[in-house]
Formats: sequence, structure tokens, C-alpha cells
Amino acid sequence: MRNDCLIGSETQRNKMSFWGVSRHLMCPADQSNFLHPLTHRRNAVSIKNVKMKQEHAAFLYEVYERVLGVLSESEAVLWDLPNGPERDDYIHAYGGIVTDVLCKLRAPIVRQYPELDTTRPEGPSDLLLEPDEQEVVDRLATDQVQQIDAALLADCASSWRKVARVVGTAMSVLSVELPEIPAGYYAMRVVSLVKRGHMESQGNLEYMGYSEVRLVDHS
Repeated sequence: MRNDCLIGSETQRNKMSFWGVSRHLMCPADQSNFLHPLTHRRNAVSIKNVKMKQEHAAFLYEVYERVLGVLSESEAVLWDLPNGPERDDYIHAYGGIVTDVLCKLRAPIVRQYPELDTTRPEGPSDLLLEPDEQEVVDRLATDQVQQIDAALLADCASSWRKVARVVGTAMSVLSVELPEIPAGYYAMRVVSLVKRGHMESQGNLEYMGYSEVRLVDHS
């Protein structure tokens, strides 16, 4: 999982930059000046600081959603490739490109115009635990809870990161010491850390894929 600045649907995603990839594939390196100015390194701008009209934002949002949808059609083939370096390279490149679309193109639009986001959480809250999961959590000692909090904070940064990514990393770090603790409890600890002022959040914390956190700036 991946990805630290994603907002909205998880179909999603690892998704891809139309200009960053298709133009790169069509143009040899010595023709890089033909790249769109938003992706050309020398002309790069911070997209999150661009204030665009809502109609332009809506148009771009729809384009990026179509791009993500088309790209997702390649996932089954990529995962069916024979194991090896070539497959790994394709999957790594695909994930990076898709992340660029979500983080650098789509997410800034959603932040500026949240009403354009057509994705909505579905199903029960990620914070709900099954009875057997609750029994495991109830047996946690205070120092083990502190371990979980420390692992969650360790994967946070001053920039926004998806709660799903933070939780997944913490679970991986503690997979030996605390192998049976459910993801839902880690998500509950994120909520606790936000309430206690260690993190700040945006989005719906009841759904790990629809929320982000970052460290609180105490400076």
C-alpha cells in the first residue's frame, strides 16, 4: 500500500500520470521540451498552489478518473506476469505513475473542491472490531499499547499520509511482537493520537482509506 497522500477511492489504486508517462513514451529524451509544462522539471510548479476555476477543476477531475479507470485494466495482466525483475519493474513503474496521478494531480483538486470527489466510504467503519478481535485487544498491556502508538507516530511525517499506509507500516513493524492485533485497533489508536494532539487529520477517520494524518507542528 502505499501511498501517503491519496484521497478518495481505493480502487484506486496505484494510478498513473497521463502526461508524465504517455508523453514520455511518445517522445525521445532529446524532445523533452515537448512535455507539458506541469510535468517538465524545469518548468515545474506546485500544483497544490494553483487556484483554478471550479469548472476547470471538474473537467480535470473527470479526466483523471477516466485515466485511472483505464489504467486499472492493466493490473490483472501485470500481476499475472512471471515472477522476476521484469515483472517487478513493471509493477513498480505502474505504482509510481498511478501515485503521481492521485497525489500530484487528483488530490490537490479534491482538497480545493471537496464536493467534486465522487468517492464515498462504504460498509462498516474500520474502527469496528469483531468479538474475538476485541478479546485480543483487551489483553494488551499498557506498554504494548504504547508500542503501537510509537510505531504509528514513527511512520507519520509533516506531510499528509494516508491512514491506511501508516497503519499498514506499523502493523508490519510489530508483526512479530504483536501478530494478532487487528488493523481496526491500530486505526482506533490513530484516532486517539489525533484527539490527544499528537497528529492532525483530514477526511473520515472511521475509514482508513478515506483519511490522512500528519504530525502536529509544535514550532
